[in-house]
Amino acid sequence: MDVDRKLNKALEAANDAMQHLSVSPDFSNLDYAHIDRLLARVVDLPTEANQRNTRRNLLVVRQWMVQKGAAVILLEVLGQLFWRLGELNGRQFERFKAALENQSSYLSLVQDQRAVAIVVQRIRHIQKSKSDACQDFLIELSDGRSPTPMRHMSSPGKAAICMTSPEPEPAAFGTGLIKFLPSSSSTLWKNDMEHLLIEFYINGICPGRTPTKTSNAYITLLRTADTCPSTRFALLSLSASYIEDYVHAEKERYHQAHLFYMTEALQSLARQITAGDSFDACLATSMLLLHHDAVNNVEESNMCWSVHASIFDTIPPNQISPLCDAASFIRYQLILARTSKTGAQLRNTKLHSLETAEWYDLIPQNETQCINGVLGLSPQLLFLISSITALSADNSSSIMAHRHSYAQMQDSQLQNLRQWTTEVSGAALEIVLTTAETYRLATQIYLRCRLYGYTRFHPAVTELSDALISLILSIPVTGPLYTAIYPIWPLFIACLTCNAETRDRLYQRVVPIREGDKSTLPAVLRRISGLRSWLARQSPEIHRHEGWWDEMLEPESSAHVIHTDRLLCLG
Repeated sequence: MDVDRKLNKALEAANDAMQHLSVSPDFSNLDYAHIDRLLARVVDLPTEANQRNTRRNLLVVRQWMVQKGAAVILLEVLGQLFWRLGELNGRQFERFKAALENQSSYLSLVQDQRAVAIVVQRIRHIQKSKSDACQDFLIELSDGRSPTPMRHMSSPGKAAICMTSPEPEPAAFGTGLIKFLPSSSSTLWKNDMEHLLIEFYINGICPGRTPTKTSNAYITLLRTADTCPSTRFALLSLSASYIEDYVHAEKERYHQAHLFYMTEALQSLARQITAGDSFDACLATSMLLLHHDAVNNVEESNMCWSVHASIFDTIPPNQISPLCDAASFIRYQLILARTSKTGAQLRNTKLHSLETAEWYDLIPQNETQCINGVLGLSPQLLFLISSITALSADNSSSIMAHRHSYAQMQDSQLQNLRQWTTEVSGAALEIVLTTAETYRLATQIYLRCRLYGYTRFHPAVTELSDALISLILSIPVTGPLYTAIYPIWPLFIACLTCNAETRDRLYQRVVPIREGDKSTLPAVLRRISGLRSWLARQSPEIHRHEGWWDEMLEPESSAHVIHTDRLLCLG
């Protein structure tokens, strides 16, 4: 009886998928992001022993495609057949296919050359990263014949145009960092929590991280999440923490999912570290956990988001890549956060190995000025920010004697720095370059204030501040080109070095961000607001005052209570 129930469930799912396809015969309703994700797994089957069940289920789908045609993948995607087919034995699977053979809609689908063309084109789309595996599979689909003729297959119409842009239409959720939200009426929304959270992560969160398409660290984490439980749980928790803000009727359900997956992620991470297993995956998990805490822990009584950087003090340095996406992201957050600490606080801080390692020297010379798509600035500029902070905190006699000379060298490097990228073009390129330039100008201001002692009234600071503010005001705060690379640290620097009227203008500009999706901006604005009275008391007649930056950062200078053991997230 249970066998028949499983078979009937699989048939029901397939019929639901065919009905969904019949609503839009031109296939314009397809979710290419999910098709690509499943095809990538079907093409490149997992080899790890702990994924034997997953491999078997994928093989079932793969053999079905080879036997009946590439188009059957559309039924799997839309009907969520993956696990249902995996529960069927060989005889039951044959009964499943025989039942479908009696349905005209199924026969029409597998014979529809437009559907076949869509799947083949999606395979070619992911072929960039899986070229050898894809080529072998295309040959297998062609019964051993060369797949070359498929390359010249005629365009399948409207669906083929959509394939150049697999992201969903942004609709009402395309103006903020979250670019897509599934319909609350979908069965997926109600019945498959993990599936929904992963889809939301892919279509809603990832596109809002960066305007670049080929170096989105959040997308590359998906491969890690396939094989690493802690990364998968961290991803699910992050996704649930975002989505609960939009589903008021189901808020508690997603809040509980958020907490459950967070607990699972932390427990799995602890087991991995103890076992000395998959250290790179541990970093990926820590990156997601850090992101989660930075945008969710509004209560200052909670543990600081930076606690997740302690992963570097647990893992042997020679077991991880200091230049991997996760390490770069966490280092970036720490370097920016240190700029909001006094020299005394920095001298009493035990830096993580990630911050003290010689990471910059490992970067090829021709890539040091290339803009990181997720961070919004180049490695050289990030290194200079870190160097300025370190120089300001070092009060040893040898450094003090030459501090001004070192500062001039850094200043010269900043003036000659030319950041670049080849990943985007058009309006997106302008945004990326403008964002990187705001970081460069902000760093010049930071150097002059912290190392030269120039106050915000010094002509060299006001000139740079005016240029910085002009650029910040030109960067979109809503719409498809607004992403998480929005320059919050440069905004922080600008607000500390401009007059009250301009500061209010900047505050007004970022209202859509402050009132929109989760971000680190609200905490940054509270920090700046707490300094308004202190800033207003500074005399415009004084253009140079050594140590004023540290005085500003002292807890007593702010009307907002500052816990010295917490870091302000400025990324």
